[in-house]
Amino acid sequence: MSLRWRWAVGLGLVATLAIGLMTVAAIVSVERRLRGAMDDDLRGRATQVHELTGRLFEQGEEQREEVLPRIVNDAAVQVFDEDGAVLLRVGPAGVTPPVEATDLEVVAGARPTFLRDVPIGDTLYRMVTVRVQLRETTPGTVVAVQILADQSQLESNLAALTGRLLSIGAVGVLLVALTGWIMASRAVRPISDLTHAAEHVASTEDLSAGERLDLSAPAEIGRLATAFRSMLNSLRVSRQEQQRLVSDAGHEFRTPITALKTNLEVLRRQDDRLSEEEQDELIEAALRESNQLAQLAAELVDLTSDVRHAAEPIQDVDLGRLARELRSRYVRLPGMEVTVVGAGSLVTGRRTQLERAMSNLVDNGIKWAERRVEIVLEDGTVTVRDDGPGIPEEDLPHVFRRFYRSAEARTMPGSGLGLAIVDHLISANGGAVFARNSADGGAEVGFTLPPAEGGKPGGRVN
Repeated sequence: MSLRWRWAVGLGLVATLAIGLMTVAAIVSVERRLRGAMDDDLRGRATQVHELTGRLFEQGEEQREEVLPRIVNDAAVQVFDEDGAVLLRVGPAGVTPPVEATDLEVVAGARPTFLRDVPIGDTLYRMVTVRVQLRETTPGTVVAVQILADQSQLESNLAALTGRLLSIGAVGVLLVALTGWIMASRAVRPISDLTHAAEHVASTEDLSAGERLDLSAPAEIGRLATAFRSMLNSLRVSRQEQQRLVSDAGHEFRTPITALKTNLEVLRRQDDRLSEEEQDELIEAALRESNQLAQLAAELVDLTSDVRHAAEPIQDVDLGRLARELRSRYVRLPGMEVTVVGAGSLVTGRRTQLERAMSNLVDNGIKWAERRVEIVLEDGTVTVRDDGPGIPEEDLPHVFRRFYRSAEARTMPGSGLGLAIVDHLISANGGAVFARNSADGGAEVGFTLPPAEGGKPGGRVN
């Protein structure tokens, strides 16, 4: 069963229960009022008969039959004594009120005025039995008066009311179910679009299906459509990046593999014609190409790994201490001076990843510097500044792209993945990277991370 039909049936059942309860309550209430009114009417008639008892038997039979019908109207009246002998009966022919033990108890005074339903033939009557003490001919004589009223009209009215209420209730249930179906159809339409889009993506792998989604749906469904489109867009970008990475990686691998293959073929084919020095040069070149391939493969692994869900825990990292430890690796680097400037600060991230990012920045700075590289720290920002020629303006927007190398860098060693790895690692830790040229010359490449809540540890580092 579809969702819209579930909504329609569910709302219909709720409406049926609610309208059914209200209908039953209305019928019971009306029935009680009608029966209460009939009982009050019978008690009133009994009171009137009781008031006539002083001269009920003083009058002649014709007078009694004339007076009683005006009181009882369409009802039947019967008077009997303590032995159950009927003294008087007035009413429609064939309607004889029964005299039972309970009625005799009323005459004897053991039971008060008594009301009950009495079936006579196919008709249901309502009867009241009242104890009356006569005052005229036989003082002290006690009799009982029964007044019998037909309930056919009451039952007919109740049946008509029940039929009308049930008809109105059925119409109400249908209207509620129809309203639920219409509302569900409107609410489910965006979900159906999402379902069709998901099925289309699953069958065709066409990630552009999200562009056709309606984002104007209300509340949570609109948010779901927006999130689904964003997810598809992210997947499409990820696929494009993956394809680009595979293409770029294939291109980058092709050059060292070709060179390595050429050197090995020369060694194999012309081994007897090459001098020992030439053989050593070819072997050395093959080793360099092998090392380049190994480095490129390692960098590709780093670049494509899911660093956001790495096993290393997120913790507070002191950038000042990290920079000092990193500087110690380059102390003995000939002709190059690496210094740390600024105040240390605490940031939140994965220490190994931040260390790798900072190391790549320093390696990049050393590659371009003439003799000095500075690691500048300031409020969660790490800037690696070199005294080299700087970055051409047309290359600044692209320095963090994978495998991107400027015209000047193509003749230098490297795969073009160092800064891309920095961007990958820093983004995974909630930061951002930047690259610019310094006003004093050289380049400034670095990243910014949100500070930890612990404040700033230590003082300035020089």
